[in-house]
This record gives sequence, structure tokens and C-alpha cells, in this order.
Amino acid sequence: MRIWILAGTLLLLGLGQGVRAQQEPLMVEAQLDSVVITAHFEPTPLSKAVQPVRVLSAGRIGLQAASHLQALLYQVPWLALRQHRVLGGAPELQGLGPQHVAILVDGVPVLGRIDGRLDLAQLPLTNVARVEIVEGPSSVFYGSHALGGVINLITRGGGQLPEGPSLRFRSYLESAGSWDNSLDLRYRRGAFWAGLQLGRHAFDEVAGGAGGARAADWPERRQRFLLPMLGWTGRWGRLTYTAHLFDEVLTERGEPDAEGVARDTEYRSRRTRHTLAYTRRWAGRYLQLTANWSRYDRKIIPFLVQTQRGSRIRQTAAIDTTVYRQGFLRGHYLHHLGTTGLQLFAGGEVWVEQIEGARIASGSRRLGTYALFGGLLYRLGPLHLRPAFRYSFNDEGQALLTPALNVRLDRGATHTWRVTLAQGFRAPSLKERYLKYWMTLGPNTYHITGTPQLRPEVSWHASLRYEHRRRLGTGQGVLEVAAFLNNVRDLIALSPLVRDAQGIWTRHYENIRRYRTRGVELTVRLQAAGMGLWATVTPLWRYVELSETYPDAPSYASVIDVLGGGEAMLPGSLQVLVLYRYGGRQTIYYTVRDRATGQTALRQARVPDYHLVDLTLQRAFWQQRLWISVGVKNLFDVTNLGRTVWDVRRAHQRNLFLYGRTFFLQLRVGWER
Repeated sequence: MRIWILAGTLLLLGLGQGVRAQQEPLMVEAQLDSVVITAHFEPTPLSKAVQPVRVLSAGRIGLQAASHLQALLYQVPWLALRQHRVLGGAPELQGLGPQHVAILVDGVPVLGRIDGRLDLAQLPLTNVARVEIVEGPSSVFYGSHALGGVINLITRGGGQLPEGPSLRFRSYLESAGSWDNSLDLRYRRGAFWAGLQLGRHAFDEVAGGAGGARAADWPERRQRFLLPMLGWTGRWGRLTYTAHLFDEVLTERGEPDAEGVARDTEYRSRRTRHTLAYTRRWAGRYLQLTANWSRYDRKIIPFLVQTQRGSRIRQTAAIDTTVYRQGFLRGHYLHHLGTTGLQLFAGGEVWVEQIEGARIASGSRRLGTYALFGGLLYRLGPLHLRPAFRYSFNDEGQALLTPALNVRLDRGATHTWRVTLAQGFRAPSLKERYLKYWMTLGPNTYHITGTPQLRPEVSWHASLRYEHRRRLGTGQGVLEVAAFLNNVRDLIALSPLVRDAQGIWTRHYENIRRYRTRGVELTVRLQAAGMGLWATVTPLWRYVELSETYPDAPSYASVIDVLGGGEAMLPGSLQVLVLYRYGGRQTIYYTVRDRATGQTALRQARVPDYHLVDLTLQRAFWQQRLWISVGVKNLFDVTNLGRTVWDVRRAHQRNLFLYGRTFFLQLRVGWER
């Protein structure tokens, strides 16, 4: 592997300067003329967005050599990634957990949350044009799970394709044992276009800190995906059909016992998604209609392995299968009222979910959620006001009215103020309502159940953001200051363990009182011809629920993160990107229960700080048809910090963090007739 990387480096640095490389947008924030759609009811220039949106462009994705969504998000302020050996990486935004962050593809929710989380490594970026991130509640737009924020993957369409066939190929090698390949074929003729994308991802296991001969903190993964696409663009709008077929096998190997018998587990995931979308813009009007059907199959297959003989026996009777299904319909309409500066928008949504499996009471459950939403945007000179609402109700008889208000005030071309006051919500999932799970560990038996009467989580959010722009010679400087407050009530969490009369340890989902987070952001960006620098400091405070019971626990636990980076175009048309992240020290508070006496005591764990540095060099050849990138990720070789995440009464888990320094080589080829 290192030979390949060395050869790629020599090729990148040693070839002549006869070909001029195209300069892709590399900054963390996209250019101001970028168009965003997330949390807005029509495509809107980023410079005119009422609500702040962070944009990670296709150029940034390519330069960072990110194969999937998890690999892209380490440099987003107020966003942390929780890594689980089997469940993968999941985002935490503004101190709120993965269950509070909506993950969307073209505005459609991604199916298949396990303990409230989605594995971001199962979302490849090969067909993604940009990633849009909105912090704070967006439930008015996207309903449940958008209580803490939204991550929306916007896929590449075919409307801008050249006439005739085109091809893209990407190959990525990483010294940790990762190898990705994808091929994108497209054809356009007049108003019609079609595409087919296929790819594979292979990741060899990394032992990490396990210290055993077989078990690995990062298990082996094998992924395949297929994306067929069709589209038509004409006078009456744009119609597109996209499908996503995804298959993954994750193999978790166990340590052998004294007799040489080990227990391995295969986790098989299969995702199927079909989406039909229609959009039309005419005479100051905008219409969007979306229909989606998704299915997610997750199968857990145990094996008994005789390590001395090399045999592997599948335990067919113990296979555990869970099937998720989703039907989703959404439509909205926006109308500009002439020159009055007033926009009216309204829409509706139907979202039907179903889950089947042995861990679900009665074997299968289904829930339909229905919503009406609307509002207006009024522009009065430099002042923009956008009040909005959403009324949701479901088959369980629960109903909720969710309001939001966004305000933007411009003072000339140099000062912008944005204020958000919004309510967010998260409805109880089908698993939290109807889980029925038995587990035996050693001499103890555990019974974890759902609660059908759970109330929705509801939050109030307030945020203020100020942006100052100033021309500095031939460049520009930007200063941003922001602050937010989140106050969540009726948080859904697992109850403490209780031993019943039969000696079984029981837990159930329940609504607890409240949870709060608050934070501040300070960002400085400098950009000049061929160069850009940025730095962000984000102090964050999380509410410590145990402070209500234990006086020794503080009301809030704090952490400070520092993010920064730089981009430059060096002589020879060589693009350079450096990314840096400092994660501050943390203190985690939890309780330990003496099962003999029944007494509990407050404990705390220290999480050390860390420094991450990524470096990428990129150059284009062959009239910008060939792109070669080489680099290093996690330059300082940060590995498992050994920390344990004691989430607010959720399942306890190790946060494995990273597997150390790796080198990579990325090859991208594009051709069109």
C-alpha cells in the first residue's frame, strides 16, 4: 500500500506544469453564490438565506477524499461523531444526540434507526453534489428527528449534463485497509437523461485497543451499491426517478474460549430506496412533489468458530431479522405576490412506518404520521421575517402544533443578523413504543420493553448569529459570532435497572424531565486569490441530569472544541488542504449501583483532549479529466481514547473514536463526449 501512495505522490508532485488544474471550491463554507434548499421552500442563494445553512460542496468532498458521510463531518462546528463497533458512526449536533438529528437524502428521511442512530458509513457520497447542514430545530420543515438539526444530502441530477454520454470513475486506497471503487455512467439526449452508478467498499478490520488475537474494535466491512436514475426536464418542470440499492456485511469476530471456540457475528444490512420527484417553477410560483418508498433489512447471524480446526458453523436457529418499511409523500407550494416582498408557502406530508421482527411486540407494528405546514416570508427592505408552523398528528391520536420564527436583518453589505426562535419535536419511535427484548449475560437475565404511552419530546430553541464581512485589499475577511440555547422536555430514555420478584433485571423507555444544552461560536475566515484560512472556537455546555439528585454534580459539563484549516493553490497548480480539530477535555458523570445493598454512588470519568490534523495534496492532469489526490489523515496518530459515553439514560457504549494515522491515494477520472 505504501508503494502505491509513494508512487502517487511522485506522480502528483513530479509531472510538468503544462496542464492547468481547475480550482475547486475548498472552503468549509460554500461560496456565497451557492444555492441551498434545506430549511427553505425554494432554491435560495446562500447569501440571501434567512436561516443559516452550512454547505459542504462536491469540491470539498473530493478534496477531503470522503467516501461516505461519516468521513466528511469531522470539521463541522458543534458536530461530534459517536462511533460504535457495530452500529457505526452517528452525529451529535449542538450537544443533542443522534436521535435528534434528521438525516435526509433530497429531503426524504433515511430509514432504519437503531437505538435512535443511523450508521453514516452506510451513506456513500459518490452521487452527492453537496451536503447541507442546519443547526437547531427544523421540525417545521421536516417533522420528527429534526429537533436538533438536519443533515441533507443533495444528489447530482442530470439537467446540466452535456449532450451524449459521460463517465466518471473513482478509486480510493487507504493504508488502514480500505479500498473503494465506483463507476458513474450517464447519457443525455435533449430533455431526457439516464444514469447508472455502481460501486463497492471494502474495509479490513483494525484491532484498535482490543488487544486480542481475533476481536477488532473496527470490524471488517464489505459494501456494494447500485443507483439507477432517470430524468426529464422541459417546459412543464423537472421529473426525476432515483433508486438506491445497498448491501453491507459487517463481521464481528470474537475471542476464543479455553476450548478454542469463538463466537462470530455477521450483521447484514440491505437498503432499498425508490424516489420520484417533480418540481416546477413558473411566474413567481414554485411547486415540489416527492414520493418515496424505502425498505431496510437487518439480519444478525451468529457463528460458532472452531479456531483450532478452522471450521465455522452457522447458528441458523438464532438468526435475528428486523425489517423496516417506509412510505413517504410530501408536497409544497410557494407563491411570490408580485412586488410586495411577500411569499406564501404551504404543504402537506404523509409518513407511514412499519417494523417487523422478533424483538417487536406482536411481531409487527405500523404508525402513520400526517402533517400540514405553512407560513410566509416578508421582505421589508433589509428586514426579512419568516413565521411558520406545522400541525402533526398520528394514528395513536397524538397531535402537536409546532411554530418557528426566523428573522434576518442586513445592515448594508457588511453586517447581517439572524435570529431563530423555534420549537422542535421528536415522536417516539416504533421500537421505543413496542420493543420486547430478552437478553442473558452470564447468570443475569435482562428484559427491555417499550412504552406505548410515551409522549413526544418537545424542545424550545433560541439562537442569534452575527456576521461581519470586510474587504481586505484583494481579499475578504468574515467574522461570525453565534450563540444558542436548547431546552428539551419529556426526553425519552431508558429507565434505571430494576430487579423484579423473579430476579430479572428490567428496563423500559420513559419520559424524563428535561435536558438542556447551550453553546457559543466564534469564527474567522480570510480569503484571497488562491488562498483561504479559517478558525472556529465552539464552547459547549451540556446539562447534567444527575445534578438534580447529587449535589456534587455540576449543573452543566463543558467542552471546548477548536476547528481550523487552510487551503492554497501552490505553484504548479497544486491544491493543498490542511484541516485541524482540537477536542477539549471532558468530564462524564454517571452512577454505580451496588447490587448487594441497592445503594448508588456518583462517579466521574475523564476524557482526555486530542488533536487531529489531515493533509491533502491534489492536482489535475489530462485537460482536467484526471484528478489525483494523496494525503494523510489523523497525522498525530490519535487512537482510541478509551472513553465511555454515558448518554442520558440510553444504552452505555464505548466511543472508539479513531484507529490511528492513515495514508491515502485517490484517483478520479471524468470523460464526456
